[in-house]
Amino acid sequence: MTEIIELRPDKNLMNSSFEKYQFCTDVTPIISEISLKKHVYRLEPNQNQESWLEARLFAFHNHLYKNAHDMSCWFIDEDLAVWRFDKNNSFDKMHILRAAKAELSKMTYNPSIGFTSNEISAISDGGEKLDILIGNKRQNVKVFTADPVKPGVIMNVQHVQKGSRIIVTMCAIANDDPKKYTQLTLLSYNLEFVENEVKNITYIDRQILKVQGTIDYAYVEENGNYLHSICQDNISFDEGDVQKSEIKVEQPNIDSQIKIPKYYWSQDEDSLTVWVKIPKRCSAEQQPKISVKPLELCVAIGNEILIQGKCQHRLEENMATWRRKEDTLQIDVSKYESGLMWSELIKGDTGGERLPNETLAAEIHERLAHLCTDQQSDNSRDQPCVGFNAEQLEECDLEGRDNFLQRIDLSTRTTTHLARLGSNNHVLFTCERKHGQVICLRHDHDACVWMTDDTCDDGTRWDMRHIHNFPGFGYVEASKTNKKFCVAPINGSYIAIAEHARHIFLYEKPDIEAKTSKQRIIDLSYESSPIMGIVAMKTYLIVLLTDKLYCLQIPK
Repeated sequence: MTEIIELRPDKNLMNSSFEKYQFCTDVTPIISEISLKKHVYRLEPNQNQESWLEARLFAFHNHLYKNAHDMSCWFIDEDLAVWRFDKNNSFDKMHILRAAKAELSKMTYNPSIGFTSNEISAISDGGEKLDILIGNKRQNVKVFTADPVKPGVIMNVQHVQKGSRIIVTMCAIANDDPKKYTQLTLLSYNLEFVENEVKNITYIDRQILKVQGTIDYAYVEENGNYLHSICQDNISFDEGDVQKSEIKVEQPNIDSQIKIPKYYWSQDEDSLTVWVKIPKRCSAEQQPKISVKPLELCVAIGNEILIQGKCQHRLEENMATWRRKEDTLQIDVSKYESGLMWSELIKGDTGGERLPNETLAAEIHERLAHLCTDQQSDNSRDQPCVGFNAEQLEECDLEGRDNFLQRIDLSTRTTTHLARLGSNNHVLFTCERKHGQVICLRHDHDACVWMTDDTCDDGTRWDMRHIHNFPGFGYVEASKTNKKFCVAPINGSYIAIAEHARHIFLYEKPDIEAKTSKQRIIDLSYESSPIMGIVAMKTYLIVLLTDKLYCLQIPK
């Protein structure tokens, strides 16, 4: 049975008094600037990769990979050499993916790298070649090349110590004529030890999952039994291509498990509108009974109570209008405090769902445009600064397909936990930890940072904790129409947004009751090449261009 979960932000972390991210002219020092001998390797989509899914996969590919276990950064150049840069500014060539450039024609996607410890990493060339590296220094690295695999991009690598397994999760775009879909392949390998040293790696099995839409996040728990994913539709197993098990277990349909709201509601500055479905057993002749008290709302038809409970804020007493259309009842009530925006209709009631008011959203966005300050000081000469003018929300900011967070049992192929994120609460960034993951989701106007913990072995409990909050950042992020990457360090002290070229925006996390926080703009100059990748650490920001690598000091 799937457990439906709700991601309720911690009210103690929310900051309703926050006003704006204030532009700061402090210079972000460059600690090191390394000119690359060879440009970063980048593969462009071919003529058969013209779908929106493929365009998105290529456009937002981060070519700089962070190893969360030792804080190093890796990338791959045009010679397919794998380079490692660490916090001590050491720069080492770790591996060469292919010796012959003639084999580049076999590469379908950009190369990718994943880490599961400071000693184990997996590297895909974007084609059929997958190398597993044991060791973190060039002189002691052992390379094991797996049997040819289906081309894809590595999303996660997990070392399951119990059983000495490695699970590599790869993402690709597959054809389901005439449409294309996103495919996840989970490849399992066994580590064979001799005297505590890995001597061989052998293939165990693979599991393939698919979804009609994007997959923004995938992670396998440390026990190897559960997969976390955030995607736009029901993610299910491709039963025709699972190699290990011949037992087919029906994957439940996501629509049958989602809790259908008891009512919908919307608001503007002065009023609230509620839509509630009338039970079929209620006759058309029965009139609704609507009781509106200052802090309580009750809607009933006959003996059926449709809505009842204490409201979040005050209402105008005994002021309500209603209309009935077929099996839907619409109720309009007035707010006592005009301009006060409600986050829920009935206190603690999770049965309703709020609908966006597009006109109101546009007005609010206009008021909050100052969150992205476009003023700069003439005194800043050491580092040019260019602001960004937030004029309007993107269309996708108000509508789009729903996003789902799922936790899937890989042995039974069933969904154990499910959260419906809606169309607006999309992923802003993810951050790998040594244990578990950090996920940042847009929640209304804010950016809420959640931490997932690997659960106990029985699989009944799954914890997601709200640990950081960036007020108003949802609007800031939506205004950056030229954004390419959004990243943050493990401690959540700031968020960085990188554009396709030249500009990077830094936003400090404000204190709980602060009204403002600092915004910095890093300008890499007109002559800089495109930004290929970016990694955020507590005190450093690593930026990869086509021909350079920058290490920037984050001001305290």
